[in-house]
Amino acid sequence: MERTNCSAASTVVETAVGTMLTLECVLGLMGNAVALWTFFYRLKVWKPYAVYLFNLVVADLLLVTSLPFFAAFYLKGKTWKLGHMPCQVLLFLLAFSRGVGVAFLTTVALDRYLRVVHPRLRVNLLSLRAAWGISSLIWLLMVVLTPQNVLTCRTTQNFTECPSFYPTGGAKAIATCQEVLFFLQVLLPFGLISICNSGLIRTLQKRLRESDKQPRIRRARVLVAIVLLLFGLCFLPSVLTRALVHILQEFKSCSVQQAIVRASDIAGSLTCLHSTLSPAIYCFSNSAFTHSYRKVLKSLRGRRKAAESPSDNLRDSYS
Repeated sequence: MERTNCSAASTVVETAVGTMLTLECVLGLMGNAVALWTFFYRLKVWKPYAVYLFNLVVADLLLVTSLPFFAAFYLKGKTWKLGHMPCQVLLFLLAFSRGVGVAFLTTVALDRYLRVVHPRLRVNLLSLRAAWGISSLIWLLMVVLTPQNVLTCRTTQNFTECPSFYPTGGAKAIATCQEVLFFLQVLLPFGLISICNSGLIRTLQKRLRESDKQPRIRRARVLVAIVLLLFGLCFLPSVLTRALVHILQEFKSCSVQQAIVRASDIAGSLTCLHSTLSPAIYCFSNSAFTHSYRKVLKSLRGRRKAAESPSDNLRDSYS
C-alpha cells in the first residue's frame, strides 16, 4: 500500500500525537518501573499468572523506550533525521512489543479463566518452569509474526521519512499479509479475552453467593471492565481506521487521503496507551502492586507538600 502524495501537514494533529506519545512514555515508564520493582522486591509468591504479568511489564517497557523517538518525529512535523536503520529498528520494536503485550494480556485472561472455570484440568498444574517456557515461546512466535515489511522507510536528499502508524508495504501480497496479521493479532485476542472474562464472571456469580464474598465478584468485574476498556480504547480505533484505509484507498481526493493519514496517526498513537493503562491490571491482580503504587503516590504527595510549605510559611510571616 502506497502512501498518499497529498502531503499537506496538520500541525495540530502532529502536535497532539507527539504530546500524547510523550505522556504515554512518561506515565508508562513510571507505572511499569514501579511494577517491575514490585515483582523483584514485593511479590513473595510467584505463580504462572505472575510470570505472564512480568513478561507483560517487560513488553510494555520495551514499547515505551521507542516512544520518545516517535514523539520527536511528530513534534518536528514528521521529519526523521536519524537515518534508515534506526527507523527500521524502531518500527520493528514498536510492532513487536505491542504484539507481545497483547499476547500476554490474552495469556493472563486465559490462565485466570481455566483456573476458575475449569479448575480440574491438568493444564492448571503447570509449574513455574513451564510458564517461563510458554512465555519464551510467545516471544519467539511474535518475532516470526511481526510483519517484516513494517521496516519501510523512504529516503530523500534531506531526510528519511519514517512512516510510523500509517500502514505501508511494498508488494501487494506482502502488504495484504501484513494487514491480515494486524487484524488477527487484535481481533482474535479481543474475542478470546471477552469469552474468557464473561465465563469467569458467570462462574464467580454462581459460586460466591454469600454476601461476604461479593467484594471478590466486584473486584473481578472491575478487572474485566479494565481489560475490555483497555482493548476497546487502545486497539479498536486502529482496527476501524485500518478498515477505512482499505475502503477509501481508491479515492483520489486529497482531503480524503489526508483525513485517513491523520486518523491513522491518532489511532496508532492510542495503541501505545495500553502500556500506560496496564498498571491498573496489576493493581487488581495482586494487592502487592496496589500497595506499591499507593506508596509512590504518598511519596509524591509528601514531596509536593514539602515544596509548597516554604512559600506558605513565607506568606504567613509577611501577612
